[in-house]
Amino acid sequence: MVRPRVPSRSTPRTDVAPVPPPVSEYPCVFVVGMHRSGTSATAGTLDALGVATPSGKDRVGRRKWNARGYFESERMMTFNDRLLACLGGTWAAPPLLMPGWERDHALDSLRPRAAQFFAETFPARPMAWKDPRNCITLPFWRTVVSPPMAAVFVYRDPLEVARSLHARNGAGVTYSLALWDRHVRCAVTNLVGLPTLVADYARVLDHPSSWIGELVDFLRSIGIEIGAPTRQAAIASLDADLRHQHAPVGRSSGVWDIQYEVLEALRMLDGSHDVWRAPDLGPEPGWVDEVLALRLAADKLTRIEETLQTLRPGRIARAMWDLRHQRGTTGFFPRL
Repeated sequence: MVRPRVPSRSTPRTDVAPVPPPVSEYPCVFVVGMHRSGTSATAGTLDALGVATPSGKDRVGRRKWNARGYFESERMMTFNDRLLACLGGTWAAPPLLMPGWERDHALDSLRPRAAQFFAETFPARPMAWKDPRNCITLPFWRTVVSPPMAAVFVYRDPLEVARSLHARNGAGVTYSLALWDRHVRCAVTNLVGLPTLVADYARVLDHPSSWIGELVDFLRSIGIEIGAPTRQAAIASLDADLRHQHAPVGRSSGVWDIQYEVLEALRMLDGSHDVWRAPDLGPEPGWVDEVLALRLAADKLTRIEETLQTLRPGRIARAMWDLRHQRGTTGFFPRL
C-alpha cells in the first residue's frame, strides 16, 4: 500500500475537494472516544441492540484487558494505523493536524482502498464502527463513507483513563493525560455537523437502563428502530464491573487541571445533539505536543534498537545496554 507523507503542520491544498460519496439509506454510526474510555462497551451495546458491528475473523478477539471483546475490525484498525503513519504519527502519539488536512491530494490514492475496505467490512446498514483512532482520522473517513452518518461520543475521567493505561501498558500519568487531551479535543472538533450522542462512561455503567433508553431514542432520531426485546439484551450487556479503575476522591490540584476543565465542559454537553457544535475548549496546552513528540521519538528509537539487536545481537545489544545505562533510564527516555 502506498503511504504518501502528508505534512501535519502545513496548509493543505484545497483547490479541489474530494468527490462526496453516494448517499446510503441507513446511517453509519461512529463510536468515538479515547482508548480505555468505554468505546468497546458502547459498541457492544449497539451490537446487542441489533446494529451491525464487524464479525467473523476480522473482528478483534477478546483479550485480557477486554474480556467481552473490542467490537473492532482488524482490517480497519490496521488501515487507520497506516493512515496515522502517513500523517506523521501513531495511535500512541497522534499528530497535531491543521484544519482541512483531509482534503490534501497526497491522500487521494488512499481513498479508493479505504472505500473498498469499509464496504467489505460493513456490507449492510445500519452499522456501528468503533475505533478510538477515529478521534483523529474521522475527517478523512467523512470524505469516504457514504452518508448519512452519526456518532456516539463516549468520554471518561482522564485520571481513570490514566490508571487504566498504566495497568495495561505501564504508561505514566503525564503521557496518558497528554494522549487523552489530544484524542478528546480532536473528537470534539471532528464531530462538528454530525448528529451526536454524548455520554460519560461512568453514567453509562451506573445507570444502564436509563442509558439504553437514551441510546434507543437517539437511534430512532437517525432512522434506526429498536425493538423492546433487544433493549433487555443490551441492558444485560452492561455491567458496573467493566469499570476497573476509579478516579481518586478529593483529588489535589496538578498537571491535570486543564484536562478536568475539558471534562467539565463535556459533562455540560451530555445528551443528544441533532447537530454537534464544538464547545470552546481553549488551546491545547503546549506540553501535550511536547510529551507526544517525545513518545513518538522514543518509539522510533525502540524500533531501531530492536532492529539492531536482530541484525547483530551480540555487540549491538551490549552497546545499546551501555547507552541506556549511561542515560540513567530504563529506556531511551524516562517514563513520563
